[in-house]
Amino acid sequence: MDVYNTYKEDVKNITGRYFKKYRYKVISYEDLEQTVWYILLTGIEKFDGRGDLRKFLLSYIRHKMISILKYNRKPPYCQDSPFTPLIFDFVAVDDSSTKYFKEIHGEYEWKQAAYAACFNILICWRNLL
Repeated sequence: MDVYNTYKEDVKNITGRYFKKYRYKVISYEDLEQTVWYILLTGIEKFDGRGDLRKFLLSYIRHKMISILKYNRKPPYCQDSPFTPLIFDFVAVDDSSTKYFKEIHGEYEWKQAAYAACFNILICWRNLL
């Protein structure tokens, strides 16, 4: 089975639909398309042979894309890796405990940034009152 030729139109349509709606959260169209292809391949691995493969894959991709784009989750089987199509501002707080996050940002830097942001908000509120 030639997976690319079979699903390239579906992947193009899915990517375009989600990129149009969540453009502000995604690094690029190409990263989102790569993520859709990755989810499709994991869906093929997960398919147990019951029912129609194409319908299963479209449903699987839709649910995973909603999870990633709406709820800032990571793609399937990528919990301990930095793979995500999202702009860093939308990466979940759960990522702060991974070794990759700590290598890049330091172990306590995110806490200091959070405290500084809270302090700035308090100062702004005090100035408003």
